[in-house]
Formats: sequence, C-alpha cells, structure tokens
Amino acid sequence: MQINISPLFEADHHPIVITPTASANLADLYRYIDGQGSHLQQRLQQHGGILFRGFGLRGTADLAAMATRLGARPGSYSGGNSPRTKLAPDVFTSTEYPASEMISLHHEMSYLPRWPKRLFFMAEVAAATGGQTSLASSIDITAALTGEIADAFRQKGLVYIRNFHPGVAIGKSWQATYGVGDPVQLEDIVRGQGGTCHWAAGGALQVRTELSAFRYDEASGRDLWFNQAEQWHPSALHPEVRAMFERSFGVGQLAHHCEHADGSPLDEGMLARVRAILLEHTLLFDWQQGDLLMIDNVQMLHGRQAYRGPRKTLVYLSES
Repeated sequence: MQINISPLFEADHHPIVITPTASANLADLYRYIDGQGSHLQQRLQQHGGILFRGFGLRGTADLAAMATRLGARPGSYSGGNSPRTKLAPDVFTSTEYPASEMISLHHEMSYLPRWPKRLFFMAEVAAATGGQTSLASSIDITAALTGEIADAFRQKGLVYIRNFHPGVAIGKSWQATYGVGDPVQLEDIVRGQGGTCHWAAGGALQVRTELSAFRYDEASGRDLWFNQAEQWHPSALHPEVRAMFERSFGVGQLAHHCEHADGSPLDEGMLARVRAILLEHTLLFDWQQGDLLMIDNVQMLHGRQAYRGPRKTLVYLSES
C-alpha cells in the first residue's frame, strides 16, 4: 500500500497526517503499521501526534485493535475527573460535556503522578459544525511562557485539590471517581496516587495531590509545561458562577481547586496570561468520520471546541 505523509499544521514539531494514495481498508493499515512500527514511533516523538485518515475505521473494536497494533497498553482511569462512559474494557467516550461549551486545553490526568503516555481518539460521528479536538504543542507553550510565570510554577509547584460534598450533584462523587464504595479502599487508592484524604463532618472529603508543573520529555530533551492549574482554578469559571459556588461552598471548596505547594494562592493574572498563551497556540483541524488521532500526552495538549449536531468521539488511554 502506498501512503501519503503530510503536515497537519505548519511547524515540524506539530502532528502529521497519514492517508492512503488509493482506496484502502483497515487490513491495509495493519500491514503498514506492522512494517513501519519503529518509524511511526520516531515520527510520533518528532511531531507529537499522527492522524490516520481514510482507512475506514468504525466503532470501539477498531479503535482498540488499532491502539493494540500500535503498541498501546490500557491504563486505569481510577481518579480521573472527567465524566465519560466505558464502552469496552479499554475504550471510553471522550469527555461528556455540554455541546455548547468548550473544553480548555489540558494534558490528560496531569493532576496525578501516573498518567496516560499516549491518547488515541477516533471520530465515530463527526459534528456537523465545530467539535474539533483542539491541540497545542507543549514545546510552543513552554517557549511562550514568561520567565516570571515559569519560575513561579517551577519553584512553588502545585497542589490539586478535590472537594467531594455528599448529597451535592456537582462533579463526580468520590465513589464514581475512584470506582470503589469503601472509604478504606479509597484511601489506599489515593495514597497510591501520592495524595492524601481529609474527611470532615457529614462525610465531606478533600483529596490533595502535590505535583510539579513541568515534566521532562525525553523525545525533545526539554522540561515541558505539564499541568491543569488554569483549568482547575476557580478563575476558569465565569465570575458570576464562581461567586455563586463560593457563596454556597466557601472559597477553596469547589469541586476542583489548585494552589501552590506551599499553600500560597496562584496568581490570577498569571493564569489569565497562561490562558491567553494557550489560545494563541491552539491548533484546529476538522474531524472526518473514521479518523484516528494518536498523540503524545506530554508533548501535546488537547481540548474540545463547542459544536452543533450529533458527535461521538471515542478514546483509548494508553500507559505506554
């Protein structure tokens, strides 16, 4: 099978797209992968992502088979904060969030010390309008950060804070988040993920996890921006919504919160600048039905644009 390899965007460290030169099917793609496995890994390290287009992928079984063919190993979603549905042992829906809302750029599960190394997205149904999986290069974001912002986050680190308020239908319960119903099991899981549990009267729970704001990327040989501070901080909310929640639960008691490891608050001006940098470096492409996108979770951030019409994107989270 003959294939085309072309840039999906402009820069050499941005994702590429692989398409067949003539009609092809999944069996053709399997043969190509079997013969090009090491070269594909090198391309992923160079470009941060590869889009496979035009090979007729359909449904959860094809996504799982492709991920396995590309050397993926399924990772746990225990502790994952996004609402998603498990469709098969290793395949989930992408984040189930209202179509009218944008999901900001982030690294998957960067609020935990163990996170997926690669993500595989497949467009089972592409939205008629919008719905792009937005991308951004961590290399670009890190280079654009001012020394003041980088120094503050590098030196002070981060603490991700989750607040679970019993009987309040905002965010996932701790039972749904960690997949257990026993507080002792929960504490074991949280401890294994480097966090601590703090119980309050009435069964309220706060989980705190301290992490670095940067990760070393072996492929590029650089320390890269790798966190979800701006997304977890309440300044990401509309001011009126934030004020309403803080009146109801108290400052620092929202479902997600973030501060520096020394307990000092994040500078909201810096967070606003981070959001502006993310927006400036957002990369967009339109999904086509059957597309499969593989990305390196450290090198690339991802999000989702608002959309109209039916949309179904599947995801496989790989720990390798």
